[in-house]
Formats: sequence, structure tokens, C-alpha cells
Amino acid sequence: MNTIIPLFLFCFLAAFAEEIVSILPESLVQRGEIESNERMLEIKSSDWEGKNLSLADVLATYAGIKTRQLGGMGSFQSISIRGMPGKQIALAIDGVVLQSFGAADLGSIDLNQYEMVEVYKGFIPAKFAANGMGGLINLISKDAASRGGKFYASYGSYNSRILSMQASSPLTDSLFWTSNINYRASDNDFPYLNRNGTQYNTEDDFWTKRENAEYSQISGNHSWTFVQKRNIVLRAEHHSEAGGISGREYQIIRTARSANDAILASLEIEPKDKKFDFGFQGFSGIEKSMSMWHEPIDKMGYAQEERTQSGLLVKNGGGQGSFYFENDILETEFHAYLSYQYLESRNNSVILSNYELSNTVFQAAFAGTFAPIDFFNIRANAASRHSRQKLENGRVRTFYMDGEFKERSKDLYSGRASANFGKADSEWSSFFAFGHYFRDPSVFELFSTAFGIVSNPNLKPEQGEQAEAGIGYKTKKSRFSATLFANSIRDRIIYYTSGMVTKPINAEKGKVYGIETELGSELFSWLKVNANATFQNPENLPSEPEQQYYSSMLFVLPFSLELTIDGEAHNEFYRDKAQRKVIPAKSFYHAGLGYKPTPKTKLFFYARNLNGGEYQNIYDAYPTPGRVFSLSYSHSF
Repeated sequence: MNTIIPLFLFCFLAAFAEEIVSILPESLVQRGEIESNERMLEIKSSDWEGKNLSLADVLATYAGIKTRQLGGMGSFQSISIRGMPGKQIALAIDGVVLQSFGAADLGSIDLNQYEMVEVYKGFIPAKFAANGMGGLINLISKDAASRGGKFYASYGSYNSRILSMQASSPLTDSLFWTSNINYRASDNDFPYLNRNGTQYNTEDDFWTKRENAEYSQISGNHSWTFVQKRNIVLRAEHHSEAGGISGREYQIIRTARSANDAILASLEIEPKDKKFDFGFQGFSGIEKSMSMWHEPIDKMGYAQEERTQSGLLVKNGGGQGSFYFENDILETEFHAYLSYQYLESRNNSVILSNYELSNTVFQAAFAGTFAPIDFFNIRANAASRHSRQKLENGRVRTFYMDGEFKERSKDLYSGRASANFGKADSEWSSFFAFGHYFRDPSVFELFSTAFGIVSNPNLKPEQGEQAEAGIGYKTKKSRFSATLFANSIRDRIIYYTSGMVTKPINAEKGKVYGIETELGSELFSWLKVNANATFQNPENLPSEPEQQYYSSMLFVLPFSLELTIDGEAHNEFYRDKAQRKVIPAKSFYHAGLGYKPTPKTKLFFYARNLNGGEYQNIYDAYPTPGRVFSLSYSHSF
């Protein structure tokens, strides 16, 4: 029953595909399209404006992508793509890949400062110089294309508030500037069912409110574009966030706090003509992430010793040079990437690692496309990566390891080849691809600074193979695609707990294969619809459902009103590889009502999880909000 409504809507769309008479709007053209070279999803800001969704929530509306959240606004949130977890997915901002310390925390990203999100599923293009088998997410900042700006404000459940302001202007005939400043915060004091530490005994359960979970963030980005023979773009991105750490469901922590501050600057020299030219991008940044708590106070109510703290200060810099050559039948590109990180632990506990580490990465990547005829091309990618970590000072706590860590280095290789059929303006297109990929363990996995998680510098890289085959069909009436995929992974890294200690280790193999289907249509001038479904066999991979559905409808109503209705569903899945911790099937429904009194002004009311309230299960010990409401106002000038 939980999957009937989304599935019915999906079949309804397919049945009426040939009855559609309108041309698809630009925002719908991107869904489900199979590109002739690198298949990429382009998600525009119109998909999330007014809804106050996290990046993970937005991505989860697309086929093959699943999200998991550990709380309210600002809490840790990650995604998986085709069974590959968040640590396998690279994250970039304006082409600069962020050096993640584990799975990227998508909950800390404020979408209001970006105008587009690019998603590569299953592979990472050569130009990003990143590693991972799950793909890549590239956030694109708002551009200084013209004079003007935008104001956005929102208020919602649990005292959640958002403010955003963007302004752009030409400073001279050849210099353009844009700035975007954002603020968001929430008390996160939502109600939840506390099972009192007895997960299977419901007699002692009681309803209470989430405590010590408030969150606030100030973020922004700024860019200056010099328009000359070559465009030169200088960007600066920053954020500062802080909040309480509430703890697990029945183990409330009242003193713990966390803070994260970061700034990233980049300089890009764009190629003038890719027929024979070069480009360059340099970057530099610093990030400090801290957690503090007082365990005796939380457990006994009193203590005399100082608070425990753990954290990491990271300084990084690097650059990438690119070379391009193109003629009538051949396109080639070569990228050489170098980055250097210096990591300093910020711990005051003898049981945590206290060190200074250097992390150096060099990667060379090649991509080429051979197109002998206009409806067929072959594309190949190859990359070679060298990484080196060296202990500069202090000690890495490894516990069950023999000897002391001093230095570690690895050489890894990846490659991919694809055959693509169909011209850009043809109705039909298809492709198939095969590749070998790797993921070097993150700095966090190798050298943990988190309380209770020990380091493991002997971790082996995760490696595996991927295969894809897809077909797409588009007309002025509709757009449909289907993609078969298969992923295999070896030496998968998991966190193994023994007693009071958790340690990352290389575990057994994992496999997942399945099919994604997507359909986008404008049934009438007043009704636009999207739907997708994913069917997969994740074998023993945890947190991966066999079936997942999503559908959305946009009704354009009289009097400048618009109504959106979204539905998503999944069948049961498991939290563990032994398949004993079952998560039941569930459906979720959301709705929004927008009003545009003027072409530049919009009011939007959004309700999330209409059918549910506070959904929990015994294997998710971190409560999440249930039904959430918000009202937003935006004005362009």
C-alpha cells in the first residue's frame, strides 16, 4: 500500500505520454536526459526555492539517490548513489573539490547561496581530479551576470528562520562583482518518542522534546570576474556554524557543543577557446572543526575537571592546470592536479590522537572523445593518483596496531570507456560504459580525531568496477530515460565496534545492480509532472531499499497561484549487512502553495511530511522532525 500511489502516478504518466501537447519548460528538460558525452543532472534553484530543503533532500528526488538524516536543521545528512555511500561521493564548489574527512556533511550546506547543482552519477569527470565510485556533486555559485539582486526570508516550525541577500553589479566595463550573504537557524526542539533505552518495550515510552539541538549558520560567497582576453574569476566562500549536540534518543547530552568555521578562496583562468588552449585554477583554504562536552556533568550532574574537546585544524592549498585540444572528430583534455594539506589536531584528551600531519596528493587525468560520425562517439577517461601522508609531529593513536605510524603513500589508477549514440537534436539516444574506480581512504578514516573512533593508517583503498547502459527518448511532448547499472566494490571500509572502541576496517565485497527510470512531462498548460523509480538488488549493502519512487506535480492556477504536490516511497530495507535490523516500508507526501502578486515577488507556503508526524524506528537512535511547515517571501530587484 505504501508504494501504490507513486507507482500509480508513474504508470499514469507513461500511459498519457503521447497525449501531451505542450513543449517542456527548461527546468524539466534536464530530468532524465541522457547526454551524448558526460551524463549530468543539472538541478536549478527553482527546484528548491521556498521549500527550505537541504541539499540531500533535493538530490533524493532523483532516481538512484537516497538520503539519511540524523536530526533537524544543520544535523549530519548524507546520500548514497546507486548503493555507493556518501564517502564514495565527491563534493566540489565551483569546480574545487573539497577534501572530505569522511562522508561529506550535506546538512551543513545552505543552498540559498547557489544557483545550480551538477550531479554526476557513477563516475567523476577528469576535470575534477577526485576519486570515488559514487560520483560527484558540484555546487555552482550565483553569477554576476547582470545588475540586480534578490532578498529571501522564511520562518517555519521550531523557530526555524532563514535570511538571504544577493547583490550583483558591474564595477567597470571589464570588472563584475556579486555577493551573497545567508543566515539560517533553528531551535530544533521538535517532539519525539523516547523509548527510554528499551527499544522493544513500548510500555515505558514517553513523548518529549529534543534538547540541546539548536543550530545557527552564517555563510556567503563573493566573486569578482575580470572580462579580458581570458576571463579571470576570483571567488571567496565562507561559513561559520555552531550548535548543541543533543546526543542519541534516550541519552540526552546537555553540555556538548560543536562549531565549524571555514573559508575557501579560488582563482580561475578560463580557457578562451578549447580548440587549442589551457586553463588554470588555484585554491587555498582553512577549516577548523571542534566539539566540546563535559561527560561527568551529562552522566552524574557534577564534575571538577575541564571540559573534553576534540577537533581538527586544516590548512590547504593547491592548483590545477588544464590543456584542451579539439578538431572536427576529436576532443581531448589533460589535467594535472596538486594539493597540500597540513592538519593539526585540537584535542585535550590522552586517549585521542594529537598530531600534526601533512597530506599531499598529485593526480593526472586524461579525457578524450572520438566522434567519426555525427550520431556516434567513443569517450575514454583515465587517471593516475599519488597520495602521501606523513607524521610531522605528535602521535597517532592506533591502539590495536603494531608499531608507530610515520608515513604512508599510495599509487592508484582508474579508467572508464563509453560508447554514445544519438545527436543532440535526435529523439533517441543510448549509451553503454564500463570503468574501474578507486577511493583512497579519507584523512578522517586514517587518522581519526573523534572521541571513541581510533585511527587506522593501514586501511587499504576501496576499489571496484562499474557498468552502465541506458536509453533515452525525447520529443516536444515528453522525455523518458532508463538506465541499467551494476556496481562492485572490494575492501569496503566499515566501522567495527568492539567494546568501547570503534575502528574503521576493510570488510568484504559488496555488489548492487538495478535499473533507474525517469519521466518528465507537461500534460497540460496548467499541469507539469515528473516521476522516477529505482529498482535494485543491493545484496548485503545496508540502508539500501530494493524499490524507491518519487513523483511531483505542479499545478499552475488562476490568480497567480501555483500548487505543488510531491510523493516519495520506499520498500523495507535493512540497517545491517546481516539483514536483521529491518526498516519498514514508508510513504511521505509534501505540498506547497505559491502566490506571485508581481513578476518579481513570490510568497510560498510549504508543508513537509503531511501524512506522518514523527516517524522513527528502533534502529535510528537519532530522532528527526516529523511534519514541518514554513512560509517564505522572495523579491528580486
